[in-house]
Amino acid sequence: MRYGPLERAAITAAAVLLTAALYATWRMLDSHGVFTSVTPGFAGTCRAVKTPAGPGAIVFDGSDAIVAAMDRRAKASPSDGLYLYDPTKPDVGLVKLAGTPPDFHPGGLDLIRGPDGRSTLMVINRRRSGSYSIDMFERDGAALKETGSIESGLLVSPSAITVLDSQSFYVVNDQLSKTRFGRWLDDTFALPRGDVLYFDGMKFLEVAKNLNSPAGVALSPDGYHLYVSEASARRLASFERNPFTGQLTPAGTLAIPSNLAQISLGPDGQLWLASQPKGFAMAALRDHPRKVAPSEVFRVQIKDGIAQTATLVYANRGEEISGSNVAAVAGGHLLIGAPYGKKLLDCRLP
Repeated sequence: MRYGPLERAAITAAAVLLTAALYATWRMLDSHGVFTSVTPGFAGTCRAVKTPAGPGAIVFDGSDAIVAAMDRRAKASPSDGLYLYDPTKPDVGLVKLAGTPPDFHPGGLDLIRGPDGRSTLMVINRRRSGSYSIDMFERDGAALKETGSIESGLLVSPSAITVLDSQSFYVVNDQLSKTRFGRWLDDTFALPRGDVLYFDGMKFLEVAKNLNSPAGVALSPDGYHLYVSEASARRLASFERNPFTGQLTPAGTLAIPSNLAQISLGPDGQLWLASQPKGFAMAALRDHPRKVAPSEVFRVQIKDGIAQTATLVYANRGEEISGSNVAAVAGGHLLIGAPYGKKLLDCRLP
C-alpha cells in the first residue's frame, strides 16, 4: 500500500509521539525505582532509638546529635522541634531543646562553629501557614537562643541547607511549582524544576537551576566545592564554588541507583547519603503509616573536590527503618533517620 504525503506525515508524527510517550514512561518508572532491587545488608550493628514523629534531619555538634523532628502527616504537631541525642548515652534517649519559637516545624538543618567556639545552627522552618523561613540559633547546652529569621518568596519548597558561616548559606528547593497539580507533574514525571539558592548575608541569589528534585546539599571542608543530591535523577552533582561571589560551576555528576536524600559530611571529609530506592513505596508510606519502604545509605569518596565513587554501606527493605532520609556519622556511630518514622537507628560502624 502506498501512502500520500499527508498520510506519511501523520504516521511519522504518531511514531514520534509514541516514542516520546514510551521514553517518558520508562523515565518515570526508572526515577521511581521500579527497576531497582534492594539486597539487605550491613557489616555493623544497629539499635532502634524511640523519637517523636519524623526525625528527618540530623547534624552532629561534637559528640551530640541534633535531630529535627516534624510530623509530616500533621499540619503542626506539638512534638515538632529540635532534640538532642548523645550516642554514648543511648538509654537517655532524645531531649527536646528549649528556645525555639512557638510556630516551629523543622526540616533540614546545619551547624557550624566559628573560631571563637560559638555555634551557629540554621534550620528550615515550615510554618503553619505553609510559608518557610530560615531560623538561626546559638546553642548553650540543652537550650537554644534565636538570633535571627530570614524569609523570602524564593523559599518555595526548601528541603536542605548547608551553612558557610554565621551569615551565609546555601539552600535547595526540591520544587518550584506552587500549585498541587504542578507538584504532581514534577513528582510523577521527574521534571527538573529545582534550584540552589545562595544567601550572601544580605540577599538570595539563584546559583543553580533545572535540578531534578534536589534533596540534599553539603559543602566541602575547604568551602571550594558544593554537592547536591538529585533524587529523581538518581545522581550526585558536584559544583565548583566561587568563594567571593558564591556562584557555582558544574564539575561533574556521579550516578547512584537510588533516590538520594540528604547529605552529611563525615569526619574524614567524605560524604554520607541516605536514600529511598523505591519512590512508589515512599508515596504509599506517606498515605498509609503501616506500609514500609526500603532504605539505603551510601558513602561517597571525594577526590580533588569531586564525587568519584559510591559504596553501599547499609540496606534494608523497610522492616528495620522505613524510607531513610538522613545518615550522619561521628565517633564511630551512624545515625539514620526517616521522615515518616518514630525512631532512628543508632548503628555502630565496623
